[in-house]
Amino acid sequence: LLGESRVSQEFPGIDISVPPCVVIGTDVFDAFLDQNDLRHLSLHSDDDASIRERFLAARLPAEAEADLLCFIERVREPLAVRSSSLLEDSPYRPFSGVYETFMLPNNHAFMEMRFRQLQVAIKQVYASTFSSHSKAYIRATPYRLEEEKMAVILQRLVGTAHGPRFYPEFAGVARSHG
Repeated sequence: LLGESRVSQEFPGIDISVPPCVVIGTDVFDAFLDQNDLRHLSLHSDDDASIRERFLAARLPAEAEADLLCFIERVREPLAVRSSSLLEDSPYRPFSGVYETFMLPNNHAFMEMRFRQLQVAIKQVYASTFSSHSKAYIRATPYRLEEEKMAVILQRLVGTAHGPRFYPEFAGVARSHG
């Protein structure tokens, strides 16, 4: 998309690219719900705090944990932990902005703490699928919550460190049309 656009001609000297990312697929979401017996609670409870608490106490699937540990051992830059659900790009009622995104500084001295922070962020994105806000939004659409699947995108933030602070270079949203 960027290669076919004329953005570089319109803004000389500005390099626009998509930062590297990792996708945690919807299969991990389904396994997380099923292995921790969270599906019924998630679909039928209106208590956001209870849902969040149960999600945070649950374990991610072992294979996903192992992959995330390898990832966090290698990546030290700040991260965006973003939702990517099946319905977010719906052509009729897009869900963009309905689910949570978390920014992680990913700069703790201990890798174990960075790993824990990453797991917490992923679980909170999962929990946001079933928040009262999300449920109210989906009720206003022809979709059913049971049909929703959540993937998570781990995306390195592009920017520059200035002392102890990190400043993103640029931010934006792209929208596709079918």
